[in-house]
Amino acid sequence: MNVSVATADVLLGASLQQIAGEVREQWIRDFQMRPDEVSADTFRTEVAAFMRKLARHLGDRHAGEPRVGAALRDWVEQCDHYEAWDALLSGFDVAERKTLLRRGRVLFPGSLTAHWGEAE
Repeated sequence: MNVSVATADVLLGASLQQIAGEVREQWIRDFQMRPDEVSADTFRTEVAAFMRKLARHLGDRHAGEPRVGAALRDWVEQCDHYEAWDALLSGFDVAERKTLLRRGRVLFPGSLTAHWGEAE
């Protein structure tokens, strides 16, 4: 899977959790790994890097799109990837913005979060 295919899936309603799982499974198949070679850590770093790239792309190219915002909103509950948090808080209106801003500012340095605005 590449970013373009993953983006299309998100625009059709796929969650970022689904995308991450599909990417991992595809790489396991592509590398022809046997079940005994696969652990919970298999491709963890690589999937995280892909998901960061995807989140950045979604935020840059699809800001304001409701399905993308919903997917990012669900994803930030599961990850501490700055790219996902930044894409969400920079490009989408979310109901629990104040709570997300507070949590994001705990996770990331002020120099990275200043452009998110105030919690009011």
